[in-house]
Amino acid sequence: MTGNKRISEQNLNLNKVVVGWREWAKLPELCIPAIKVKIDTGAKTSALHAFDVNVFHKLGKRYVRFNIHPLQNNNHISRHCIAEVADERVIKSSNGQKESRYVIRSVIQIGSLRQNIYITLTNRDFMSYRMLLGRGAMRLLIVDPAISFCQEKLTKRDSFAIYNAVLKPKEKRKKQKGEKKLKIEKNRHENQLRKQEEELRTRRGRTRT
Repeated sequence: MTGNKRISEQNLNLNKVVVGWREWAKLPELCIPAIKVKIDTGAKTSALHAFDVNVFHKLGKRYVRFNIHPLQNNNHISRHCIAEVADERVIKSSNGQKESRYVIRSVIQIGSLRQNIYITLTNRDFMSYRMLLGRGAMRLLIVDPAISFCQEKLTKRDSFAIYNAVLKPKEKRKKQKGEKKLKIEKNRHENQLRKQEEELRTRRGRTRT
């Protein structure tokens, strides 16, 4: 019986992903292609850095929109996110303070692992990591606290390159939109000048007559 239990546990572990105490992750549904996550077995709930948090209703459902600076010590790169509110909970932080937080459900990807987890939103500006992964999201993980970046390791330059690749098409579209608007304004101005010139010629013709 003990042997069967051991084999069952081994098979279960084969389906799990080994992670260190910190890893790079993706939140594809929130359009966050790279974020450094602290794997915290001492915390029950996962938390994500968020500011300018606002709740709104659409088609009878409650949604939350918020901004995030996904990279540590970098306030220049930001992402605007929208997610459906799954819950609202009072969370006790590590310093003992209680805080009411919105809870969302979103996909997280660490290495080959991709799963839906619950995430609370809170301002982590003064924390070392923009995201904390709690025990509630570790069902498919094996944590080795002696290592870090077991799945993927990104340099500072790598993370900048990832966000630049995401942001450049958006900036290009914004530039094209601005150029199109300027062209429309220019054409409108030229049409007005032509109209004024035609009216002036018409008046001169009438005066001569």
